[in-house]
Amino acid sequence: MQTPTFYLVRNFRDSSCRHGFSATQRGVGHAGSNYTESSGRIEDVQLENNSGNTVPVNEPSDQPAETAPGQRRDLNDPEATFEDLPFKPQLTEKQAKRANQTFKGMVLSVGFTLAVVIPLVLLNPAPKDEAFESKVNLQQTAEQTEQIAGFDVFAPDLGDGQYANFARWQANTAQGVPYWEFGIVTQNKDFVWVRQAAEANDTWIALTTDTAVPSGTKKIGGWEWEVRVKDETTYLISKHKDSTLILSTDTSEEQLENVAKLAESTLS
Repeated sequence: MQTPTFYLVRNFRDSSCRHGFSATQRGVGHAGSNYTESSGRIEDVQLENNSGNTVPVNEPSDQPAETAPGQRRDLNDPEATFEDLPFKPQLTEKQAKRANQTFKGMVLSVGFTLAVVIPLVLLNPAPKDEAFESKVNLQQTAEQTEQIAGFDVFAPDLGDGQYANFARWQANTAQGVPYWEFGIVTQNKDFVWVRQAAEANDTWIALTTDTAVPSGTKKIGGWEWEVRVKDETTYLISKHKDSTLILSTDTSEEQLENVAKLAESTLS
């Protein structure tokens, strides 16, 4: 079935009308028909071809068509944009609602995460320095060590604010030089490392002092100490009776000398 073609008919006569027909009444109808307002019926419309217009009705003209404002790129062109689409993409109401729900869900997720994390952080503050204090009973550990060491181990009575953070006997079977060691932490958080061996040799001393080169001697109290320095660490080495002591620190040489005085008063 052929679809009829409809035309809009106005109350004017124009010979330059593109479709080239004359109309006497206003109405809408298909080609060859006319709608009359008086009768409400569609009557025939006589199409006429103006003398100045030789183009048949509904036939293409030889005149060039108006140039398009811009040629669209092919969709396979890597430089193609949304402007090159044959249609303008639009979100339907449901699509817009779903997109909005996704954004709301993201915001709610971030808010929920912050609501969980912030209380945990506030309830778990950063630990204070005291939390890292690992105090050991230096005297008790020294008494147990003397039974296997074979010499008088150095275990001084520490002053207020000082404590030993570790104390142990090292068998050191690899180097063949077993030794006693402990660490002293002062009130100002300075640290002195004490090592004592009965069978010390040059190799063990070099390894313990990280191959630091001797830089001289220093008399502290009544004992003579060899001084070695490497980077920021200072070493004091002294042999007394049946053992060799190595004291070291990278924080305070004053505290190092205080421990040296304790060694003299304890082992003499």
